[in-house]
Amino acid sequence: MVGQAKEPWKLKLDGRLNVYLVFIIFVFLLLSARLFFLQVVNAQEFARQSAQNSIRLIPIEARRGDILDSKGRVLATSQPVYVITFSPVPNTDTDTVIRRLAELLGDPELTAEAIWEKIKNNPYRYEPAVIKRFPSSPEAMAVITRLEERRLELPGVNISVEPQRFYPHGSLAGHILGFVGQITREELLERQGSNYRLNDKIGKSGIERYLEYEKEGSLEFGLKGKDGAEQVEVNAFNRKIRDLLTIPPAPGDTVELTIDLDLQKTLEAAMDQVIAEEKKKNPKAGAGAAVVLDVKTGAILAMASKPDMDPNDFVNGGYAKKQAYYNDEHLKPLFNRAVQGTYPPGSTFKPITALAALLSGAVRPQDAIYCSGRYFKPGGLDCWQSHGRVDLERALAVSCNTYFQWAGEMAGIKMIDSVAEQFGLGSSTGALGVLGEAKGILPSPTWKKEVNTAILQRWLEKRQADIEKKYAELLASASPTQRERLLKQKEQELRQLRATYEITFNFETTWQPFDTYNTAIGQGANSFTILQLANYVATLANGGTRLRPFLVKRVISPDGQVKKEYQPEVIRKVDIPSEILEEVRRGMLMVTQSPEGTASFLFQDFPPSIKVAAKTGTAQTGLAGDDKSRDFYGLFIAFAPYDDPQIAFAGVIEYARHGGDSAGKVAREVFARYFGLPSGMTSSVGARAVE
Repeated sequence: MVGQAKEPWKLKLDGRLNVYLVFIIFVFLLLSARLFFLQVVNAQEFARQSAQNSIRLIPIEARRGDILDSKGRVLATSQPVYVITFSPVPNTDTDTVIRRLAELLGDPELTAEAIWEKIKNNPYRYEPAVIKRFPSSPEAMAVITRLEERRLELPGVNISVEPQRFYPHGSLAGHILGFVGQITREELLERQGSNYRLNDKIGKSGIERYLEYEKEGSLEFGLKGKDGAEQVEVNAFNRKIRDLLTIPPAPGDTVELTIDLDLQKTLEAAMDQVIAEEKKKNPKAGAGAAVVLDVKTGAILAMASKPDMDPNDFVNGGYAKKQAYYNDEHLKPLFNRAVQGTYPPGSTFKPITALAALLSGAVRPQDAIYCSGRYFKPGGLDCWQSHGRVDLERALAVSCNTYFQWAGEMAGIKMIDSVAEQFGLGSSTGALGVLGEAKGILPSPTWKKEVNTAILQRWLEKRQADIEKKYAELLASASPTQRERLLKQKEQELRQLRATYEITFNFETTWQPFDTYNTAIGQGANSFTILQLANYVATLANGGTRLRPFLVKRVISPDGQVKKEYQPEVIRKVDIPSEILEEVRRGMLMVTQSPEGTASFLFQDFPPSIKVAAKTGTAQTGLAGDDKSRDFYGLFIAFAPYDDPQIAFAGVIEYARHGGDSAGKVAREVFARYFGLPSGMTSSVGARAVE
């Protein structure tokens, strides 16, 4: 027998094995082809992707430009700080890493829970969370050393060095300089395409914001530099292995201000001392403002607002510890009172009234009236003292309210407003380098009608609504007989309301003689910024040329080139004859030179070559009533030397009863510093306290 036939079940099994064998061979060939494709055909592409995955582009923050005073001394700069960041690494125990990091940092405020909060609250999920920033110091180096020694235990933790804003003089000139903070999404959208990114710092107030970044045609300038970048290779633990490419950052421009550091120190120290003295008399005291201008150029030589604002608090986390201080609704430390606050000028307005009276021709310098302690006409106001016979020069020297009410009435409110407008009162000065400047109020018949019409209209609408509501409730449950009676009562009340409104409207929207009296002596609705008052007295001092105040002297590039320089700018010349200006200046000189002058005690030790012309002011801020129930602010304006004016001053001390022995003392110290004279704060200055 040649062979034996297989059984059917064996033939069936052989067929299945052949199918499986073919399938296995097919799968093997498929996998081999795929492996060949991955390792040979696409090898370069995957190598490229692998390299990209291990390469990071790290931004390098540019150093902000310095801010200097007029003599090149540093007011704001940047210093290197260590920055510890954390970015979770996949397939690692993040909890363990964070606990270990907290232990090594040794900061009681940076517990593991606090670090977790920073990671969770990081608004930029695709960037590492900043855990801590601290400047270089022996303690900082010890922390850095500990972290570096235990690198393997801290995957995702990185240490870098960044520039951080630093203000070497603390709160000095804080309101002028402003502060920086992290950019918001809104700010980022506003500056789209201007080299800003989500984690940037940006100027929030003061010069830091004013000259953050500007573009005029092809010229770009500002404190903000241009960030660089570093391309690095990192390992699986997100740690840098090597540097690949570095594009260095370009630092920001240097800004030179008109501020004199010595004068600024003197101004603020004097204000602090006077405020402390006034606080002993009135617990409400604690605030004030002052401005010193160059009479010939309009440059701001010093400017202060109290209480202090320390820009360092907004850089190193101090704000969180001082929230109660910065959020105080009474003191408002962040509020720049020198340019944002408005104050009734009190008697510092009287030179304006004197100019208006002389310009009108209705009053001559030698004309005199008798002051018995109150202006004799209906609506007349009290004088702070009975002065007897007063002419223009003596009225300014002794600050006689009676005389200036009479002079204001003779001049008329239109003439007073016209003169005040020429000196820039009641309108922004447009000062260069200043943000948020308030306009103030210069009252006039038109202003009174507009303001009071709106107020009275709201009052009428509210009263009408109250009546409608009252009778709607009564009518809802009234019988037909009661409804008829209630509707008549309602109509009668509405008629009475409209009649009262008409009488009140006619009186309150019409300029009254007492409005002129109030305005003429700097009370009533008068309200100006301290910068406006300083610019007004500077204009009077230099013969009637109103200059635009400016705070920035020039902007200098990192290589020392002047990019932009700010020059004096004339706003207008007042339309007042020089002899009239001189008459008023002479009266202001008598404020300090006459034995009965309200500031005669302040400058007694100044040499004859440095005579000071001034005007004291006490502005009522409380409700009418006896003096004990009122609050007062002390104001002072001055310029010197009288014969060749160089600087002008305006200041206010809140809740000080007299301008002469509060803001006047501050002016005295500023002038002494400027002219190289001895300080008088510890002498008998202030022995005589009057208006």
